[in-house]
Order: sequence, then structure tokens, then C-alpha cells
Amino acid sequence: MDTEEYTQQIVDDLYALPKDKIVEVMDFVHFLKEQMQNQNQNIPLRETGLTREEAFDLRRRLTTFKDDWNASGMDDYDN
Repeated sequence: MDTEEYTQQIVDDLYALPKDKIVEVMDFVHFLKEQMQNQNQNIPLRETGLTREEAFDLRRRLTTFKDDWNASGMDDYDN
């Protein structure tokens, strides 16, 4: 599967979700982008609104997306 087909599969999978889940996913992506932008600013965890347990759980769950997130072509998907 090439990058374009892979990106289209992700888009198709996303739009197969119920509308409330699409909004939830989009909010989550927005949150992640904010965190990435703030990554170099050394913002204390307490200012993110997450508890330590929530931050560890979020990191654990996001690890499963690492390969997808870093796949070539994902910048095109984001745009």
C-alpha cells in the first residue's frame, strides 16, 4: 500500500465513525498539536490540566499510534 492509499484509508476510517466520535478525534488531534507546539516550552504538567496518572495513561495509549503518526505522508493528511 502506498502513502496515498494509506492516507485515504485513514480518512475513510475516520469518516466511518459516528459524528460525535469524529469531533472527539478532532479535539484530541488539536490537543496533541498544542502539546507538540508547547513541547519545547517546558510547561509544567499541572498547567496542562492532566494529572500525572492521566499523562502516563495518555502516553501509553499514544504509543500505539507512533508508527502511524510518523508515517510519510501524514503531514499531507493533517493538511
